Amino acid sequence: MDYKKVFETMVSQTAKYLTDNHLKTMVLGFSGGIDSTVTAAICREVVQRHPEQAFKFIGVSLPCTSNSIEENDSASLAMRAFATEHWVENLQAQYLLMKATCEQHVPSTPISQGNIKARLRMIYLYNLASVTGGLVMDTDNLTEHNLGFWTIHGDVADYNPIGGLWKHEVYQLCKYLFTECYTDAADLRHQALRAAYDIMPTDGNGVAAGGDMAQIAPGHTYEEVDDILDTYLKHADDEQQMKRLSDAYGAETVERVLSRHRGSAYKRKRMPLVIDRSLYDC
Repeated sequence: MDYKKVFETMVSQTAKYLTDNHLKTMVLGFSGGIDSTVTAAICREVVQRHPEQAFKFIGVSLPCTSNSIEENDSASLAMRAFATEHWVENLQAQYLLMKATCEQHVPSTPISQGNIKARLRMIYLYNLASVTGGLVMDTDNLTEHNLGFWTIHGDVADYNPIGGLWKHEVYQLCKYLFTECYTDAADLRHQALRAAYDIMPTDGNGVAAGGDMAQIAPGHTYEEVDDILDTYLKHADDEQQMKRLSDAYGAETVERVLSRHRGSAYKRKRMPLVIDRSLYDC
């Protein structure tokens, strides 16, 4: 894939959406992970390339105690590198209050607790977008969409530049940016993208130890998970292709991934606006 074309398309389409809908502000919740950092790079370019529009890019880090120091440091670096305005707002107190309120009648679970955190963050971000005349940027990728690896009314938002990319392609786009665009090691943009590229991907909500892969497919990589999903979506009825997956990754792993996909179909009925992959993948 031509990642220069991918990036240019994402920047131009995001600028067009803002202009067409008379929006001035992009609001982004920074997690410190690769998805929010790559999305931030897109937003920053929109601001810089269209000074006549006076676009603003506001970044906010909204950690709870389940966020690691490494994630918080990476988020801080990325905000400084890309956002027009930025700050940190710790939501641990609000989370504990809402958790206690929810538990008055029913017990919580690790997943429900993670959902509370995601939804509190979205309350904050949508309020900020409302009062600044903007929209909330979505940072989920195609892998997460197909696994249901996000919270409804939580970390899903309005406009999603990277939603057409599989997770391993997000990594490749990130690598393109810090090796081809922002190459100076002293440049905060280079440092932020490199830090996000190297950090272990997690949900940031403390749902499970060991990062994303511990939940999705232990012992495997995003590239392998993407191969399973992409092959299934294109060749579900092809016995030879499905046998290839089982032989390569094990029948148990394939079924684990596809069970997540099938079980989250209801989530994909209402999705944010995604830049059409056909605009850059040709």
